[in-house]
Amino acid sequence: MTIIKLTGIDKIYRTKEIETQALENVNLEVGKGEFLSIMGPSGCGKSTLLNIIGLLDSPTNGTIEMNGKLIDAKMSDKALAKFRNETLGFVFQSFHLIPSLNVIDNVQLPLIYRGVSHKESVERAKAVLERVGLSHRLHHMPSQLSGGQCQRVAIARAIIGQPEIILTDEPTGNLDSKMGAEVMDILHELNQKDGCTIVMVTHNEEQARQTSRIARFFDGRQVC
Repeated sequence: MTIIKLTGIDKIYRTKEIETQALENVNLEVGKGEFLSIMGPSGCGKSTLLNIIGLLDSPTNGTIEMNGKLIDAKMSDKALAKFRNETLGFVFQSFHLIPSLNVIDNVQLPLIYRGVSHKESVERAKAVLERVGLSHRLHHMPSQLSGGQCQRVAIARAIIGQPEIILTDEPTGNLDSKMGAEVMDILHELNQKDGCTIVMVTHNEEQARQTSRIARFFDGRQVC
């Protein structure tokens, strides 16, 4: 079953002086429960593609379907935000934690936006933090954590809403090899045990080969 389907995706950035084609005629399908790696040299359009899949950016041309639902270009920002919150989890290279919030408050954020009660959001945050091995760090601030711990907090935040799809952009890029391996172990567990569909942008060939499939890009085009 296909959970993500991109058809004829172009992305063109225009200024008064220049036009840059970041993506050209991308046709990509991701199966439910698949762990897909997206690889290619810097500037080939990988992160742009992930932003489009994550509905953080819109294509110049082409269509996006998720779970058989066509993402209408006319959807309001509010409707897109609601769909993202309910369907997608994001893990970024730079963690994107809020420095003024402690660990458990950072993790609760997606549920707060859903209007989940404080009691339930706290219970669920504790559960996912225990799962990623951080139940002893609930009240620490991001500045008190290592890079690997910050990334595990980011993963806990991504999965607290039980999304079907997790999008990760260089999730081990700022980590040493040991921490990176730990983060990959968590992602593989989410994929294999929970059935999460994962799309990961990476430069790490070894990690990519551990996933279900690799889609390679060059100059905005999928080459294999």
